[in-house]
Amino acid sequence: MDFKVGLTRDLGNGSGGFSWGNVSIETLAPLSWEFMSNTEPFLAPQDFLGYDGVAFAGVGINADSFGAPEDSPLVISRFGVGYDNVDLAACTRAGVALTITPDGSKKPVATAALTLMLGTMFRLVAKDNQARGFDWANRIQGLGTGVNGKTVGTIGLGNVASEFFRLLAPFETRRLAFDPWKKVEEAAAINVELVDLQFLLKECDVVIVTAALTPETRHMLSTSEFATMKSSAILINISRGPIVDEAALVAALQNGTIAGAGLDVFEVEPISHENPLMKMGNVIVTPHNLAWTDELALGMGKSAFGSIKSISRGEIPQFVVNRDVLDTPQFTSKLSKFQS
Repeated sequence: MDFKVGLTRDLGNGSGGFSWGNVSIETLAPLSWEFMSNTEPFLAPQDFLGYDGVAFAGVGINADSFGAPEDSPLVISRFGVGYDNVDLAACTRAGVALTITPDGSKKPVATAALTLMLGTMFRLVAKDNQARGFDWANRIQGLGTGVNGKTVGTIGLGNVASEFFRLLAPFETRRLAFDPWKKVEEAAAINVELVDLQFLLKECDVVIVTAALTPETRHMLSTSEFATMKSSAILINISRGPIVDEAALVAALQNGTIAGAGLDVFEVEPISHENPLMKMGNVIVTPHNLAWTDELALGMGKSAFGSIKSISRGEIPQFVVNRDVLDTPQFTSKLSKFQS
């Protein structure tokens, strides 16, 4: 039986190629695929008709995205690891497995976290502006902050944070992490001390957010948490904006509660022109794309298309998010068509 694959329009460049460049589309061979005709921010039932697997990037999935289970795909595979714009319950009701690409994302995102940390600590943008303004006379003003001898901590100790600490190895740092789902021995195996959140905030010179956005992590960093941090500390957020109470962060930066921030994500995206963060010299900002590299595109493509390829053979891919769907009759009846 043929297994047809659709790629949402945001994965295309409008000319038959891919917006991400080389996404390892050959991973799908010999499956047939095509770009879909979706136009709305959220996918709709008609968008899925005729497709057994769908690869997507930024478009969302809500309660109205699926029709009858038999008219819905077996798998939707996201380019990325965040799924806060995907209604998991709707996927499960329709017998649709959602997969993500942590294996393809972890190295580029961890490298982006290190890049943003170093750029913020060394005041890269401010010094770039100083050079472009030919202000050589005042080069001694606004010294950066070195890494060696500092305490660096992550909120979350998953794939990205673990890879980040591997990249941090050449520096002489104390390494802390907060993650209620991890064990002390797991952290110790990568030379990281597992601590509670308050201890991490109090001790760290750099706090890096790598946790997923969940109801529990939304606004987990707010006024009291910033007050706990060192006045010389910087915050790096490479994960999701709403984990940080942005109004509280703005206040903390304005009144010197903390020294600076490096932000790739924001509470509301796209960023408002009136957002005070855009005018702060002690903040580096990027538009939720710092990790977007050829390496990321290739890795996510291999992972996303590999998941679809597995399902087309009647196999269960590794990175299914809503694993409860695997035992539902809506899913198993569709999967049985492709099992030998």
